[in-house]
Amino acid sequence: MTYGLPTGTSIPYGQQQGFPEWVYELCAAFGTLRASTYPGHQESDRSAEIGYAPNPKRLNRGIDFAGSVADMDRFATYLLSIRGDLEQVIWEHPETRRHVGIAGGDDVSATGYYAQDRAGHRDHVHVRTSMPIPLPKETTMAGWTGDPIWLADVLRAQKPALKVKELPDWQQYGHGDMRAITHVMLHHTGNARETPESIRRGRPDLPGPLSQLHIAQDGTVTVVAAGVCWHAGMGSYPGIPTDLANYHTIGIECAWPRDTSITPATQTRERWPDAQIIAMRDTCAAILTRLGFGSDRVIAHKEWAKAPNIKWDPGNLSTDWFRGEVAKAQAGRFVTADTIKVPLTERQLLEAIYNDVQALKAR
Repeated sequence: MTYGLPTGTSIPYGQQQGFPEWVYELCAAFGTLRASTYPGHQESDRSAEIGYAPNPKRLNRGIDFAGSVADMDRFATYLLSIRGDLEQVIWEHPETRRHVGIAGGDDVSATGYYAQDRAGHRDHVHVRTSMPIPLPKETTMAGWTGDPIWLADVLRAQKPALKVKELPDWQQYGHGDMRAITHVMLHHTGNARETPESIRRGRPDLPGPLSQLHIAQDGTVTVVAAGVCWHAGMGSYPGIPTDLANYHTIGIECAWPRDTSITPATQTRERWPDAQIIAMRDTCAAILTRLGFGSDRVIAHKEWAKAPNIKWDPGNLSTDWFRGEVAKAQAGRFVTADTIKVPLTERQLLEAIYNDVQALKAR
């Protein structure tokens, strides 16, 4: 498999389509990274140079990756470790001035390679490649890429037991395929009367499905969809590509509050039902355990949606406290002796029958 986009391709940072899927998965694997390219970006044929593949069709083979300094530096270091198939990498740390350079698959970091323009590569990692870039091995060991078609099975296997329902054909619903799933995001619906069906239908201004899961006030968890859902909107959070949370998080809409007049200023006047908050806790624990992640991967919509799109959901809920409860659930702290039924041995069964018979005789 080779890589190259049509001549003249333009993809700005944060655009949700245009690159092949491996580019977006790579961005997700390194947290805050976003990718871009522009017309003329590495469209030349440099096959006369050692380590460069022929490019007779003048395909666009340049990709710029931008994100936090820490994530860009980590990414550049990873590229250095797999440099054999990379044609060009240029990056300079804006604070330490550490330089990473790759030319034709060779490490040229210690040379004067691109010394005249290193300052122009402190806000992005420049890459030229004619081959897909593989994900780090440690990244592929955890997580899931694609639609989480295992949702219902994982939720039903959770201990303590969850009340789980499924909308018909939920595996077929969504706005396209999920990418690398890295987090779960909590929401409140704004009205306790919102149903799983209304979440699937959506609103006049926003077509459904609006989340993969719905949790009712009695603790019933309903699986609504498997594909991308419009729940997050625009925003940012460490470890999730900016404005792309819909593609990387499982959305959980929780039916709250009963009093629809509640505002951010008055949110503390209605507490969450015990059954609902427990179901939210155990749902997050089940999903994150399946993904191989800890409770730090739980985020609230209000932590994602920043100005000018400020959100306050889920209201009257400390996300730090909730993450702590999810961690306890993942550690099995809420599993009681009554929760798990251990089969009796033959001897234990005979002793139980004997004791029951003796108790009857004593009456």
